[in-house]
Amino acid sequence: MGAMELFFVDGEISTQVEELAQFIGQQNQSAASFAAEVAQSSDPVQAVLTASQGVLPKVSEDKVEAAYNQLFAIARTGESGIDGVAAAVAKDISANAESGVAGLRVLNNLYNLATAAQLTVFSEMVVLAVRVNMLPTLVPLVSQLPKLLAGWTGSAQQKADVVLELRNALDSAQLGNEAYATELVFLEAIGASDARAAKVATSAIVRFANLSAVCDLDALASLDNVQELSQNGQLGSAGELLNALLECDFEQWQKYATANADALKELGVDADKATDKIRLLTVASIAAEHLGEDVPFSKVSQAIGVEEDDIEMWIIDVVRSGLMQGKMNQVTRSLVPTRSTYRRFGADQWSLLAERLDQWKASLEALQPVIGNAKLVAQQQAMQMAGQAQVTIKE
Repeated sequence: MGAMELFFVDGEISTQVEELAQFIGQQNQSAASFAAEVAQSSDPVQAVLTASQGVLPKVSEDKVEAAYNQLFAIARTGESGIDGVAAAVAKDISANAESGVAGLRVLNNLYNLATAAQLTVFSEMVVLAVRVNMLPTLVPLVSQLPKLLAGWTGSAQQKADVVLELRNALDSAQLGNEAYATELVFLEAIGASDARAAKVATSAIVRFANLSAVCDLDALASLDNVQELSQNGQLGSAGELLNALLECDFEQWQKYATANADALKELGVDADKATDKIRLLTVASIAAEHLGEDVPFSKVSQAIGVEEDDIEMWIIDVVRSGLMQGKMNQVTRSLVPTRSTYRRFGADQWSLLAERLDQWKASLEALQPVIGNAKLVAQQQAMQMAGQAQVTIKE
């Protein structure tokens, strides 16, 4: 007998169980006998769910999603519903799926159907993505982690485990920027009470120093849990590194890096990359102090210890990093910054912002008479033109 072509359709639950039982049996060359066994079982739904283990994940890619949709429809009628079988099904798929694309698609469907088991399903998605080398497909979920964490059912410990599982997976796939973003989520959402918080914070600080594409220091330093860990002395030399990144200009950094070379090496800090990061932050700090003003290239080059001929490339790097916006004047060899990011936005920065807003308000008030006069002149000109354009029709 040739292989039976099966199409999954809606219908009575008994019909759906029989169809899926035949399909599972077909994979083992015993469609009719297995279907009969399931029909005679005291719990046909549980029987077909149990029999699907190790079988459905290996179904051909064009049929696996339809097969699992049928399984999920059957599971929803059981006493425990989708959540009751989600963990077992997800683990089976993550361990045995032959098609990574199809497996992740099925797990995504299962995640959307589940409620209490979403955390477990997500964890198995990470396991499968690592096994089939498809972790980049989960990268868009990193930015959604805070919202996902808030919706998951589970203890803080379980949530922390899943976040760190994802972080470790991203790390192993050399997705350092995403691993850093995941650590920020952990530090913000999980809290300093977790025993691993200090270790995660240390890792995040070192990553910031080493990753050229990550330049928003305030996103890390302003986290309440990071501040708490630092104030309690739980970060050790990593806390000192964070303070140096926040406070040092290039010259001060050189002194700090020389004095703490062994500690930085032990932390895993790449000295050259960290020094370049300080150069970028120093340029941004200079720009923040001179918004709208001409800053000579010579001043910037002296501040970061590079030749003046190379300063344009450094300014371009600072702009590309998102730390600053502005214009370069090659004639006057100067920079005019229009926006800059502070390393730490605290009370001093709020005070400066208020001062600049007051200046802006005063400037607008000074312009009001000029604008009023211009409007009056425009109205008078319009009236004159209207008078000249009058048409008189004689009777």
